[in-house]
Amino acid sequence: MLLLESAMIGVFVSLDLFLFYVFWDAMLIPMYLLIGIWGYDRRVYAAVKFMLYTMAGSVLMLLAILGLAYLHSTSDRRLQLRPAASSTTCTIPSHLQFWFFLAFALAFAIKVPLFPFHTWLPDAHVEAPTAGSVILAGVLLKMGTYGLVRFCVPAVPRRPRCSSRPTWRCSR
Repeated sequence: MLLLESAMIGVFVSLDLFLFYVFWDAMLIPMYLLIGIWGYDRRVYAAVKFMLYTMAGSVLMLLAILGLAYLHSTSDRRLQLRPAASSTTCTIPSHLQFWFFLAFALAFAIKVPLFPFHTWLPDAHVEAPTAGSVILAGVLLKMGTYGLVRFCVPAVPRRPRCSSRPTWRCSR
């Protein structure tokens, strides 16, 4: 439980994107052990299903992180999560911005879990011990929402403004 708590705290306090990913994946191991060792009848099936689904999302996020790191490789700056560090961000082409957004959004949608990526959740809740089910529902699922708000909302691909579009104005 302490390893799980440490990994969860690490996700919330990490400012480096690679460190965020390490803690994001480090949460899976103690939860897998909680379900797989101290779970109920079909605990191994539920633990493996939990691990496969969440690792698939983690691979998507890792690919997006590696793509962002490749874009930042021309500079000597670290890839940081501070929103105030706008002077250290690089310009991401809009087509790549869409794919990065999609990879992060799918990774977090699996963790939340949103439909249709939710099939691991009933098995994990039913087979987990009571403490594991409480931690799963109380904190781990909220981390997916945290990731959506922290990364996906600010990174929504934006279309450049076109001057030929009509602007809406309120008349007095």
